[in-house]
Formats: sequence, structure tokens, C-alpha cells
Amino acid sequence: MAAPVFPTYVAPVHARHGSYSPRYGWLLKTHLAVLDNPHVFATPRAIVELGAGKSAVASMRFWSSAFKLTAEIPHLPGTANDVVPTAKGRWLLDEDGADPYLEQDGSLFLLHWWLLAPPCLVPAWYYAFCLSPFGRLKPDLLTAGMLRAAAGANWKRQPTAATLHRDIGCMIRMYTRSAHDQPRVTLEDLADRPFSALGMMSADPDGTVHLSHMAGARAPTAVVAYACLEYASRSAPGPGSISLDRLLSDPAGPGHVLRLTPRALRRALQAASAQHPELSVTNTGDGTEALTFNRPPLALAWDVLDESYGSVRQRLGVRPEQDATEARSPDRPPVEQLAFDAPAPKSSR
Repeated sequence: MAAPVFPTYVAPVHARHGSYSPRYGWLLKTHLAVLDNPHVFATPRAIVELGAGKSAVASMRFWSSAFKLTAEIPHLPGTANDVVPTAKGRWLLDEDGADPYLEQDGSLFLLHWWLLAPPCLVPAWYYAFCLSPFGRLKPDLLTAGMLRAAAGANWKRQPTAATLHRDIGCMIRMYTRSAHDQPRVTLEDLADRPFSALGMMSADPDGTVHLSHMAGARAPTAVVAYACLEYASRSAPGPGSISLDRLLSDPAGPGHVLRLTPRALRRALQAASAQHPELSVTNTGDGTEALTFNRPPLALAWDVLDESYGSVRQRLGVRPEQDATEARSPDRPPVEQLAFDAPAPKSSR
């Protein structure tokens, strides 16, 4: 069996997070700052505007871009990029947006999906959720697997084991709780590691990470349906169907990324179909099940998602389905999503 290889839409971007996983409030702070001033990251006032140190500010900028909530707008060589909100960012984080304070777990599942969607700026995350064949992940084995996947991708600059180890450490910190013996997520976890609430990963004291195979059972119906339709749109932009087997087994599909069991996926899609007649779960002639949609899947995906959040698009006048990050081919990551003015911070936590 051939070793897994990173697809072309996974960018060779490493350690831009500066070893900071996203904290509660960071995405909203960044959104408000760039909404007010697209040049904020080019000014010394960035640390004041964002209320964080220099390394943390660079991390906030990276995470906002990685989640597709901001876009980097390059200018002439030697001049600083502007940073502007995407339509997705406005839809989610505007004052009257879907969930600016990320109070709903569904919003975290949605951000997790966007993080791994094309163009993906977090190879370690992509490898762990989409390419690794194991449910028990040891950092050393993850590093070795990522080095092989990167070599097969023919990246011009190959990452070092030390760099990948920092990426993996940041990922584990992002999704796991602060104390291994805590039975529930604490207030400290919610502030420092909001994504630990998803239950995607747990860690043993020896560093072994357990990747959940059923965390997605808690994902809201609308988020699951959105992810399935958005994924289908990458290969079939018009009306059609996609098998549930593909949704579950494709490396970058909702089954892997959202950690869905067959039962959880089927239940969510059947519930979504009951509310949206343009969708249906059907049995095909060969006995398999498929999600069928009679409208372009990306437009339908946003209709389903937006309705579940109270019709934000109409309220704000934004069209996130037309975002450049979704309108471009997955095989051609936009330069503005990959370019940053500053080198990757060398600090660690």
C-alpha cells in the first residue's frame, strides 16, 4: 500500500502559529481589528489593538487566515499586505453575524471544517485527520508519516522533523484538555483551548493521542449537511449526487474531518432532507446510499447552514458562497492565503 501524499491544495506552511493554538476571542478580535483597519498588522499599534504580544499577534493573523476568515491582499513588492475579512468572516463574526462569540458548538465544528478545506494551511492537522491510518497517534510516528507525505508531494522546501514536531504539539494542544484527569471541559479549557470542547482528541500522559471516531455525532444537522454539500461541490458543481460511502471514506470528506460514524452521517442527512426538499437520501441501483441534490450543492449548502443560524446573509447583505476561498479551484491555492509579511515566529509555549 502506497504511503499517503499531501494533495496540491495543502500548502507547505509550517509553524506560522508560533506554537499558539487559537484561544477564545482571538478570531473575533482579529475580525474587528481588520474590519476597522486593513493595515493594522503593518503598524506598531497591532499589539495594542489586539491586546496581545508580538508573537501572539502574528499567531492571531495566521489562524484567522487559516480558518478562511480573512484574506491577505498583496501590494507592490516590499510593501505590507492588507488583511481584510472574507464574506465568511463577516457572516460568522460581524456584530449581527451568525455567532461572533462562538457560543455554539456547531460554530466550532464549522471552523474545524473550514480549517481543513482548500486551501489548507495546516499540513499536520490535515495529515492527522485525513491521511493517518491510525486512531492512536504518537507524535514521533506522526512526524515520520508527515515527512513521507511531504516528500511525495514534492514540495520545494521540505519541512524538518523539528518544525513538524512543533506543528503536531500545537495541534494536540488545540484539541485536547489541559489536564488528562479532568472528566469534563473546564472553564480554563474553554478559554485557552475552545476546540477541546469538540472531543476530537484525547491525550494520555505518555503523549499518545487518541483520535475520536464518533465526535461528529454531536455536530448539528445543518453543519453536517453543509460539509457534505460543500465537499460534493468540489467535484460536482451542478445538481447530482454523492454516495454516503464517499462522504465517509474519502480522506478529506466529512467522515474523516468531522469524525462521523455511518449512523451519525445518515441520521444528520435524513434530518436535513426532512427540512429541505431539495435534498434526499436515496438507495441507488447497486444497493448503496447517496445524498441527492437537485440544485448546485454549494448554493444549497449555504442555504441549509444560513437558515439554521437565522438567515444571516439577508440580514448582513453578504454572500459567503461567493468567497474567493471557495470559488477557486482546490488545486490552485490563492497566493493571498499563503503569503505573510513576517517570518514564522520562533517562540514556543
